[in-house]
Amino acid sequence: MDGSLRITDLDDALDDLKRLGDQSNAALALALNEVGDEAVKQLQSEARSAFDRPAPFTINAFRVLHATARRPEAAVWVKDEKSGSGGGQAPEAWFSPQVYGGPRRVKRSEYRLREKGLLPSGMFLAPGPGARLDAYGNMSRGHMQQILSGLGADNASGSTIVGTQSRRSLKKGHAQAFFVIKRGKRPIGIAERRGKSMSVVLLFVKQPDYTARFDFFRVVRRVTENDALIEDAVNRAIAKVRR
Repeated sequence: MDGSLRITDLDDALDDLKRLGDQSNAALALALNEVGDEAVKQLQSEARSAFDRPAPFTINAFRVLHATARRPEAAVWVKDEKSGSGGGQAPEAWFSPQVYGGPRRVKRSEYRLREKGLLPSGMFLAPGPGARLDAYGNMSRGHMQQILSGLGADNASGSTIVGTQSRRSLKKGHAQAFFVIKRGKRPIGIAERRGKSMSVVLLFVKQPDYTARFDFFRVVRRVTENDALIEDAVNRAIAKVRR
């Protein structure tokens, strides 16, 4: 998802830019980039209000495609690439149901457990009462990795490092600790047993369906329709190129 930023309706500002001649596009790009950066700040502020304890992953999900003199148009969007080597979701995959509503996408951990035949088709994961949560209320990555490793589901099918991971899991006790629990013949979750203590760490649930609660386009539109903000950005840009 993205929102394009243009300056087309402010006659006085456009006239001032045209008087710069060859430098007009350079000034226009500077102004657009300032407006784009402001849109990101407001999207981050909106995310802090819309979500409970949003993680840095959420706050830093926005990016500006900056304008240049040759391409005087900027755009703001939610990042659509994964970060790092963890193989998790791209921010856009997580934000999409928050913006449009609708079902949550399948997570990497769910793919892995389905490949092993442990998570029934059409079912999804939710933290159980024994799950370790991070500071943002999400399932701890470390705990999820222990679960996947213990169940032999920490690598895609056909991976050549499954044996190594399995030996490590055995050594740490994860391979004996985690198992699928059932109600009758129906799998309902994953439990963890350490010594005499047992807890349910993951629940098998129906696909979560979200109500839209993050109005990405309203926030971007609020910035791009703020004439005073844009005029100030244009004036600062003109002053910079005239130096």
